[in-house]
Amino acid sequence: MAEPSTTAARRYLPWLVAGAGFAFDLAAFWPGQMSFDSASAWWQARGGAGNDIVPPGFTLAWRIGQWVADGPCTLFVFHLALFWSGIALLARAWLRSRAAIFAFMLLAGFAPLPLLLRGHVWTDVGLFAALTFACGLLAGAHGAARVRLGLALLALLYANAMRHNALPAIVPLAAWWAALASSGVAPARGPRLRVALVTLAVLGLAVGSNRWLAARAGPHVPLWPLAAEYDLAALSIAGSHMLLPDFMIGDGLEVDELASTFRDWSALPMLTGTRHGLRAPIEPPPLSADERARLLRAWIGAIAAQPWDWLAHRWRVTRALLGTHAPDWPVELVYVDAEYAFRDNPPVAPNGGALHATLMRWARAHVATAWLAAWPYLALGVLAAPLAWMRRRHAGAQVALILLASAWLYLLPLCLFAASAEVRYVAWSCVASLLAFAGVAFALLDSAKTP
Repeated sequence: MAEPSTTAARRYLPWLVAGAGFAFDLAAFWPGQMSFDSASAWWQARGGAGNDIVPPGFTLAWRIGQWVADGPCTLFVFHLALFWSGIALLARAWLRSRAAIFAFMLLAGFAPLPLLLRGHVWTDVGLFAALTFACGLLAGAHGAARVRLGLALLALLYANAMRHNALPAIVPLAAWWAALASSGVAPARGPRLRVALVTLAVLGLAVGSNRWLAARAGPHVPLWPLAAEYDLAALSIAGSHMLLPDFMIGDGLEVDELASTFRDWSALPMLTGTRHGLRAPIEPPPLSADERARLLRAWIGAIAAQPWDWLAHRWRVTRALLGTHAPDWPVELVYVDAEYAFRDNPPVAPNGGALHATLMRWARAHVATAWLAAWPYLALGVLAAPLAWMRRRHAGAQVALILLASAWLYLLPLCLFAASAEVRYVAWSCVASLLAFAGVAFALLDSAKTP
């Protein structure tokens, strides 16, 4: 039986730390920083004609937030509440001592990259906040399990609605949810077939709800043509032969000119920097069905003809995405210290506080260091994996393994198809890896101190 002080620590300390962290984030980043993507979503939420490039679930969430206040603040606060509640729930489920709980929440809540990203009203932040909350609910799913499972399902659906590519991250958590729901939250595992069927039902619900939202969002704009164009440009440069279809390039565009504007960290410089022009496939006018088919054939054919060049290009993009950023790269690949003005959106006053200014000075000084790169966080996940596997009979270690599975399932497609090295794209993989490492490490320390 736990000592009274230990019980009190598990019950109250996580929420005290979460409250302090929540207040810190509000002071540091209120009302929430907005990039172009954020401001565009807000404009659509206010009634602007749109499409489904911005995930319709994100726009809908913003529209609902408009009932409370016009601007980014409602969604900003909601995502902070999800995140801090999630790590408080994880701390309660995993740890017993006050020292372990405090250390876990300090590391999980104030690691530099997740802290900096939480200041933005981004789909990526909504994704990792909702998944952290879902994990916290599922990790402690006992007693009032129906309420927890219901809230966790809503959190999973919300997370899936935040990003077009969220589904791989949802799969392990959906299976976890299904195992708990199928077994009645009992220690014994439910039948595997039943768990598989419930998992498929959850994933089907997630996909179906996204499609329902997309059908009401405006014209559908597929995003894969941007990755196809980026890959074809890289392969054209590698082979010194233009592989982009003629409808994608301006008259007179040669490979040398394309190469002068090509960057491994983003497709944007080549789209905006060539003198003869390069078509942006996700901007009006949209590609026709025939053009998309021709582009797809050219993409597949080029990869088949130059597989090693394609792998080399993808490796360079992955290094840019996960590695330490070069000093001459735009800081916007990591953070955006702005309230972007878009069309007729009302002006939003930026945070003018001393805490915010201090954090932004630190970010500017460290943007080209490992502090604000993805790889240290992913490396912590790699370190956590064998520790969690050796203790896989323990519930906390099982949660860590689920988190790592979600992190890597989400990451791998990005390495193959990303057209930009914006760190926010891998935010969930970084957060999940950090949570897995912190949970396993402090659980080991906790068990060593507990008789």
